[in-house]
Amino acid sequence: MEDLAVFRNLSVGQYVDSGSRLHRFGAGTKSLWLFALSLLAIAAPSPLGAGLPFLFALAIGKAAGVRPGFLLRGLKPALPVFAFAAALQFLFAWPGDASLVLVALGPLSATAREAYVALMVVVRTASMIVAVGLFTALTPEGDAARAVEEGLAPLGRLGLPVHRLALAVATAIRFVPIVAAELESVVKAQASRGARFGASSGGPLAKARAYLPLFVPVTVRALERAELLAEAMEARCYSGEGRSRRERPEQEKGEGAARVAALLLGAAALAADVLILAPRIRPY
Repeated sequence: MEDLAVFRNLSVGQYVDSGSRLHRFGAGTKSLWLFALSLLAIAAPSPLGAGLPFLFALAIGKAAGVRPGFLLRGLKPALPVFAFAAALQFLFAWPGDASLVLVALGPLSATAREAYVALMVVVRTASMIVAVGLFTALTPEGDAARAVEEGLAPLGRLGLPVHRLALAVATAIRFVPIVAAELESVVKAQASRGARFGASSGGPLAKARAYLPLFVPVTVRALERAELLAEAMEARCYSGEGRSRRERPEQEKGEGAARVAALLLGAAALAADVLILAPRIRPY
């Protein structure tokens, strides 16, 4: 049953209260770091640059008392997605691809450019998963929602429902472990009835076919939970208007420097990757 424990392999959406100084930083500061790491992971043109947020997140997590294993275990459920995304790069050729052919098998071939793009997809996604996992490990849900609301507050003057958007973001993050727990319960129920899951269920394709029928019951359960949440909010006449706001805690010492460091570090790493690293290692 070890392979069926989906919930224990997730880090996104779980708060880890280690009592560190970084936990006491404001949600705005942590959101700024998340933005800087995410921007670097998405915009960096080389695997080295896109992998820096991965290393930064592990280092920051270790300093905050969050074990690297906790952040890395969130990658395990994404391994089939990595394999599928990489396979797509080799199945469909890039127009005008004149890079070195690494492997050729009939009409299919793997070129250096396709391998480079597949690597970039994996590295970018892994960096994003670890960065978001670090953010949720350091930030309670309520603080994350307030950070989104405060960051989008200027857009409220243009008619954007800022509070509802922040609530939707916080709810989406909270639903990640909930949906994972629902998936785990459905998988175990099906396994107890003879369905084949886990390491003994065959190769990757057999495992994918075994999990496909689970999307319908898991989606139904997720929609039922969302409906219950909406009904509970309606029963309490919740609209977000006229809410009382919690008094802001005093800014932690060094928090301002942390915000500046996030911007400078992200900008410097991206500039170095664009100007120095990427032109030297691109295979096309």
